[in-house]
Amino acid sequence: MKNFEFYSPTRVIFGKDILSQLGTSIKQYGQKVLLVYGKQSIKTTGLYETVTALCRDAGITLLEYSGVEPNPKLPHAEAGAKMAAEANIEVILAVGGGSVIDEAKAIAAGACYKGSLWDLYSQKASIKQALPVIAIQTLPATSSETNQVSVLTNPETLEKFGARSPHIVPRTAFLDPSLTFSIPLQYTAYASFDIMSHLLEGYFTSTDPFAPVQDGFVEGMVKAVMKSFKKVQSNPQDWDGRASIMWAGALAWNGLCNAGVEGAVIPNHMLEHPLSALYDVAHGAGLAILFPLWLRYKKEAIMPRILQFGRNILEMGDEIKGLSDSVACDTVINRFDEFIRSMGCPSSITEAGIENPDIPELVRQARTLCGLWGIDGYTDADLETIYRMAL
Repeated sequence: MKNFEFYSPTRVIFGKDILSQLGTSIKQYGQKVLLVYGKQSIKTTGLYETVTALCRDAGITLLEYSGVEPNPKLPHAEAGAKMAAEANIEVILAVGGGSVIDEAKAIAAGACYKGSLWDLYSQKASIKQALPVIAIQTLPATSSETNQVSVLTNPETLEKFGARSPHIVPRTAFLDPSLTFSIPLQYTAYASFDIMSHLLEGYFTSTDPFAPVQDGFVEGMVKAVMKSFKKVQSNPQDWDGRASIMWAGALAWNGLCNAGVEGAVIPNHMLEHPLSALYDVAHGAGLAILFPLWLRYKKEAIMPRILQFGRNILEMGDEIKGLSDSVACDTVINRFDEFIRSMGCPSSITEAGIENPDIPELVRQARTLCGLWGIDGYTDADLETIYRMAL
């Protein structure tokens, strides 16, 4: 296990009827608030009325900034940052899923930065200061409510990059599973696979010969998400299923599971970001397409990890016993692929509605991310092969 520093400053308030604490939580940091949200969903569910009433009753001055898109866009975030700076906003309140929280973080950082906001995402500059962010999570998937990462898409360059800083970690996250009851099963599936991917990226790329604590975290949480999704698939308002997915979503990508793991990198995110940047595919759907293909492509290099995954997560010990390692790995990957299909996730780029993808541009962007994220071992030919497998 290598040296690491783990810091998780977010105060998580989890459960039913927790939003009564919203006003008090906000006023710890200021009274002039920018409410950041998507389009109509929080109004349709009544959450908008609840939040604005709680803020009003607490004497909080509220400005609104709506219209955040899935795969949030740079120009919208820039306009929000300008609005926050000009209005002397003290707190950013994000109400929505990972995209909303990601853009809220961008606005929080951009309001305190004099240069181009894209500087912070293209690693031309680092985030030195940001307004405090409070998050109300409605679509658990990315751990954005508890981590120091924000992702934006630049529609001019068609690049999807991330910024990372402890300054943008939300101060408080409100997690009420009942807010997720209305999420359609299709998007619950995408979100659940996104959570699983965050956990499994480091698990499969780990070169640590002995990491029982971190492997145990991952194995337990992936199994929990798989079982919980099946409960929600049967009953979309199953409290325990929704609650378990929501809590796993908050923990999967907050730094805990990969802390100290040798060799852990995120090649599937490196492959997927160009896909959603160019074609606006739901991030979890893109990951669901690519992950089994990446496993097949890298099988020879990561056989021990695939076999461990099959035994400890998919519980296939008896089924693969006596098989050669290669055949056992194929059997495990096939079972994982079957599970992903049973969730209702797409299994190819074409199935995701993309015709004639620009493979050279996908490769170019993935190559850029290899450099930005320190991911070695992939030639352009490797990247092209995986993308063509996804057709």
